[in-house]
Amino acid sequence: MTEQGNERLAPVTYLPWAAPSEGSEGAARGGAEQQRTTSDAGAGLDETGLERDDRIDRLIVSRLRRSSLSVSEVRAILVEHGLDEGEVEEWVERYARLGYLDDRRLAEQLVHSHGVRRGRGSGAVLHELGRRGIDDELAREAVDTLDPDVEFEHALLIAERRARQLGGLDRRVAERRLSAFLMRRGYGSELVRRAVSAALDGDDAE
Repeated sequence: MTEQGNERLAPVTYLPWAAPSEGSEGAARGGAEQQRTTSDAGAGLDETGLERDDRIDRLIVSRLRRSSLSVSEVRAILVEHGLDEGEVEEWVERYARLGYLDDRRLAEQLVHSHGVRRGRGSGAVLHELGRRGIDDELAREAVDTLDPDVEFEHALLIAERRARQLGGLDRRVAERRLSAFLMRRGYGSELVRRAVSAALDGDDAE
C-alpha cells in the first residue's frame, strides 16, 4: 500500500460492519463477484498507487458487506491483485485493527451456523473452518464449545429419520449404513455408535 494510499484509506469510517450472511442472495452474487475479481486483477495497468488502493479497498469492502472473510481469504484476494508480502500484511493489520477481520469471531459464527443451526457433527464443522483458512488451534477451540449433548440430540434425530428408511434391512446392514451416513456428516465414532443404537433400539443407549 502506498504512503499516499495510507493517508486516504486509513480512516475507512464509511465501512458499516455487517453480520455474516449465508443466504441465497450472497451465493447468487458469488459468480458475478468472482468475474469482477478476475477482471479487476488485471485492470488499471496505468493506474496510480492511490487508484489501485481505492479499487482493491472497494472490492474487499464489497465482499465484507456480504459475508465475513477470514484473514487467509483476504490475504488471497490481496495477493491476487498484485500486492507484495509487506503490503498484504499492512492491509490485513489495518482491517483487523478496524474490526473488519477477526478469525476468532468468524470461527464462533461458523460453529453456530454449521454445528448448532444445521446440526452438523464437530468433524464437519472443523473441516469447514479449515477450508476457510482459520488456524487449526483456533478452530479446535471454537469447535470444543459445541455442547456434546446437543450434538448427540442432532445425531439421534438424523439417525431416527434415516432409520425409518432402513426398516426392512438386516440389523447389521442397517447399522453399517446408518453409521456411515452419520460419519459422513462429521459425527465421531462413539457418538455415532450411541445414536445408531438408540435409533434402532428405541432406547436412550446410555
